Amino acid sequence: MVHHDSLAPSGFAFLRTPWPCRLWVTGAMLGACLLPVLLVEYGHRPGSLEHAWTALLLIGLSVANVEIGRVLEGGIADSQRPHKALSAWAFAAALVLPTWWLLPVTAVTYGHARWRGLRVPLWKWAGSAAYLVLAAVAAAVTARALVGDPHDLMHGDGSRGLVAVATSAAVFLAVETLLFHGSAYLNVRDDEAWLRETLASRSFYLTEGAVLLVGGLSAAIWMTGAWFVLLLVPVYALTQRAALHEPLRVRAEHDDKTGTLRFESWRRLALNGVERCRGRGQPWCVLFADLDHFKAFNDTWGHLAGDDALAAVAEAIGGELRSGDLLARFGGEEFCAFLPDTSAETGYAVAERVRAAVDATRVRDAAVTVSLGVGASDCATEPAEFAKVLAAADRALFRAKAEGRDRTVVEVLSG
Repeated sequence: MVHHDSLAPSGFAFLRTPWPCRLWVTGAMLGACLLPVLLVEYGHRPGSLEHAWTALLLIGLSVANVEIGRVLEGGIADSQRPHKALSAWAFAAALVLPTWWLLPVTAVTYGHARWRGLRVPLWKWAGSAAYLVLAAVAAAVTARALVGDPHDLMHGDGSRGLVAVATSAAVFLAVETLLFHGSAYLNVRDDEAWLRETLASRSFYLTEGAVLLVGGLSAAIWMTGAWFVLLLVPVYALTQRAALHEPLRVRAEHDDKTGTLRFESWRRLALNGVERCRGRGQPWCVLFADLDHFKAFNDTWGHLAGDDALAAVAEAIGGELRSGDLLARFGGEEFCAFLPDTSAETGYAVAERVRAAVDATRVRDAAVTVSLGVGASDCATEPAEFAKVLAAADRALFRAKAEGRDRTVVEVLSG
């Protein structure tokens, strides 16, 4: 891909992204500016509601939601988490306002959230707002098609409105997901690692779906009970807590320097994996990897280079593992991996691939190597305990280092 760095002013990150990503985001922004106006007849038509007051209420609820979030997280500024449940208010606006109102509502809610500490590059922030507007337009058109005009979600027993809200929320989520995937995979990988990881998480979609349904419930109550919507403020607090929970959980379970699991989280997940392997009669392995002469590397190149080496080695190891394998930073310069459904022979082959990948890694033009120990549980007999296999991997690693480093040693255990 072409980055056109020579054309980009210093600090203007958008012009340094690949051109397909720029085209994608620019197209979304133009569409977000035009479609709410062009498609206004296909969404909510003017009715008895005072639209300006409704828009102000939605903005006020968004402001309250953001402030609740700041209280819950201690007022920190952050870039690596979902956008404070802002999609709820874009979705509610799509259900109760003509589509062109999406522009001021989204602009103000996003502007306030950015002002209050959500630190995202400006082009990503504007692109995210555009994606929500486009998703909301699609939801508005869907709701209009299902409930017709007058646009009453609570007509009769409310069953038709319920179907309309649920379907519109699904359409919103589908369009939003498609647009964010475009940014995640058209931009360079390193710049979108967090977004790609978030989009691959099932919990993100569950949380986002719940956030949208809160917005739909708010819209339905506002149409009939108006100010009863204020009774939902505790629900907004719980929604914000849910939106914050997953990023905070991920942060707590992952190592800051390498992005791998922390050891305790890895151990818990690995024990679950061991039980699954036992139930299926499958072998499994534990792999330990330790950077060679890491103290000398730090002394020569400095600790910042050492941090870069740890991150590079973690990426090299992860690149040779399967999606179901678990990688963690054991401590210092040592990593561990749990390999389910893996025989001793396969574990050795994986370790050798890892060793070759690390050997090919360069940090500050310096080579790094790694020693590996593999502990293997043989499923042909009674499976070994996890702690014993962990100890076997550690012993194998010690032998690899004692025998000259930059090599793999395997120790097989049975019950």
